[in-house]
Amino acid sequence: MRRLVVLVLVVMGVVSSQASYAQTKIKIATLAPQNSGWATTFRAGAKEIGERTDGRVQLRFYWGGAQGNEKKVLQKIKIGQLQGGTFSPTDFQGPYPDVNIYGLPFFFENYGEVDYVRSQMDDKLQAGFAKLGYQTFGFAGGGFAYVLSNQPVHGHADLVGKKVWLPQGDLISYEAMKSLKLSPVPLPLTDVLTGLQTGLIDIVAIPPLVALALQWHTKVKYVTRIPVLFSIGFMAIDQRAMKKMKPEDRAVMTEVLTRLYADLDAKSESEANAATDALLNVGVEDVELGAGEFRRIRAEMDETNRALARKGMFSLELLEEMERHVAHYRHEHGDEQADSTAAESASSGT
Repeated sequence: MRRLVVLVLVVMGVVSSQASYAQTKIKIATLAPQNSGWATTFRAGAKEIGERTDGRVQLRFYWGGAQGNEKKVLQKIKIGQLQGGTFSPTDFQGPYPDVNIYGLPFFFENYGEVDYVRSQMDDKLQAGFAKLGYQTFGFAGGGFAYVLSNQPVHGHADLVGKKVWLPQGDLISYEAMKSLKLSPVPLPLTDVLTGLQTGLIDIVAIPPLVALALQWHTKVKYVTRIPVLFSIGFMAIDQRAMKKMKPEDRAVMTEVLTRLYADLDAKSESEANAATDALLNVGVEDVELGAGEFRRIRAEMDETNRALARKGMFSLELLEEMERHVAHYRHEHGDEQADSTAAESASSGT
């Protein structure tokens, strides 16, 4: 009799364990529009994950900011209403400021520098999310932010005093723009189009792909292809949700989403170049950057970056590591590009 009871308990335990893995629904919020290329890629990944896990893992996406801004999304993840979202580094400025280091204004001059630094530092930056209770699947580059304006910008003198939009919470760029004598105006994404139309802001520094997706290009006349900063995006999923999956299902989801982000990253440069061409094709005028302007601004920002690190806005150690990697790359590839071709180098990666 005792053996029968033990056997029944073992069987019940197995059934209970399998039932707990019956189905895991992962609700993910994103600002990506429902009809965007990113949405198509995410849907394809969700379909593959569902098929390969026999329906045990279901990804549901909420498009176009339907779940609110990133701050609200993080709050909803914390209380379990959502399990994940797509983010930019500024969304983690508070809990993980170091992830913003790739986006320091006027740090990188071209894609070659970015690619080399990322090959040395991506793994280290991703590891920081595990300490916060998130799993990420790699970074996808969003391209360089260029200056979009309604008055031609040939150099720093044309920027002084201008009202420049910044994402809310981007404290690093806020301090950087102040140091360059601009007037930063923090606004949510939803208010930028109106801000450009009403004159609340004069300038946005944004990757052309984002400008097109959000229709900001309809409210500006000029683009100056100075590489203001490099943008990245990533997906973060609550580890609590990941642990609810069978180990083999968790492996499938990790494999698919990591491959998805690697593919997005590999295409990011060509898509950024195509978006720039699209801007010019719809009538936004290309403005030539003055000789020496990028390097002058970059030199001025060097001390600002160190001052921000000393304030604790990101790790001074990481900044110095990134500086060493960039210096090595420039030494190996020559640092003899003229600033008049900085925009060309940013788009070509040379």
